[in-house]
Amino acid sequence: MKVGTAVLSSALFFAPTTPVPDLNTLPEPVPAAARVPRGGGASRGGPTRLDPADPDPGQTSRLDLPYRAFVIVGGVPGAGKSTLLHRLRVTSPRGVFSVRDPEDIRTRWERLLGGRRGYRYWRPLVYLEHYVRLLLALPGRKTIVLHDTATRGWARRVLSILARLSGRPALLLWLNVSLAESLDGQRIRGRKVPERTLRRHWRRWSRLRPVTEDGEPGFESVHTITRDVARRIVLAPTARRR
Repeated sequence: MKVGTAVLSSALFFAPTTPVPDLNTLPEPVPAAARVPRGGGASRGGPTRLDPADPDPGQTSRLDLPYRAFVIVGGVPGAGKSTLLHRLRVTSPRGVFSVRDPEDIRTRWERLLGGRRGYRYWRPLVYLEHYVRLLLALPGRKTIVLHDTATRGWARRVLSILARLSGRPALLLWLNVSLAESLDGQRIRGRKVPERTLRRHWRRWSRLRPVTEDGEPGFESVHTITRDVARRIVLAPTARRR
């Protein structure tokens, strides 16, 4: 665990900066077909942040996960990562998933500090707690599902190393959305990412998009899905090692 913490700290310190592109020059992503086998298993549905309607059990997509998997849900801001994790949390049996979402921590800090004012000053505290909680969850038996944009190559490498050090198979679940869907998702949740930050994420995602189907070093599998599929996907972890 000390090794994992040191690797994470070093990567965060030496992370390179990325040039900021013009949003108007970035292409819209090509709709990605889900690389998830269709399944007929029922889903309890549950509320979501973008669409409160329950998904049709006959239209759900099922993703079978290995024992103690480390699943990273990646995508640009507004893609629907927190929505997927929220639905997973409220519809899954207790003791199955360890859901790690910095939005939950940020919401609690906002209540404590009386609002969102000055977020850029206390944002490091949110992510410090987020990654500390992740490190504490690694030795456990639950399947970890982590919210991360994953558009930074160094961050994906660090997370895959942490998964390997803890004996967990790493999976990457990309949410592929258009710029319009991203902005709409931010509008609905009431939290707009600064334009400069959004440009950085979209620049990285525009480079990643052509290779997301080819896999990623350090990850057992990579799946690219649309936001529509994300609203009805069922993650099915293996209960014990086979």
